[in-house]
Amino acid sequence: MATAVRIYFEGDPKLRSGFRSFFAGLQSASRRITPVPCKANAIADFMDGIRDYPDAVNILLIDSEGPYTPNLRQEVRQHDHWDMALGRQVPDNRLHFMVQVMESWFLADRAALQNYYGRGFAANRLPGQTNVEQIDKDDVLDSLAAATRDTGKGRYPKTRHAPALLASLNPAQVRAAAPACANLFAALEQL
Repeated sequence: MATAVRIYFEGDPKLRSGFRSFFAGLQSASRRITPVPCKANAIADFMDGIRDYPDAVNILLIDSEGPYTPNLRQEVRQHDHWDMALGRQVPDNRLHFMVQVMESWFLADRAALQNYYGRGFAANRLPGQTNVEQIDKDDVLDSLAAATRDTGKGRYPKTRHAPALLASLNPAQVRAAAPACANLFAALEQL
């Protein structure tokens, strides 16, 4: 029997297809991954998922909104929507972060950005750090907007461009440039 893995991510339901493609290499006969969008409150939806799907491996994936710190998981556990009684069963390897935002992952695969945006894409406007998690959230979003401004698709808008970009990313490149993403993949591979 396959292990059902439900990844609760914050964001628009349109991102589901992008996440499905991004995690496709982890799918197997023994591991079935279902991305679950959470628009209002990912932590509340994650807690509901633990209640509603107790036999599944439920994973929370949210933006860290800042640099990674060892306290992030503790901060999640202290959130208003965290059910303390139910949450005692949740090991740390079920709480994961896109550091600092999902768009940081896009910066890890510049070829995917170039292929998607094509002519007019200004890669030189993107930060040069090899560890994309060290790039401030605002710098990630501002540089992505600047790099895409003169393309035929126009400036990056999350809900329109992110699903296709996420689907086109090379997971190995993202893992190499984003340690928290590498930790997520390692946790999924261990299932």
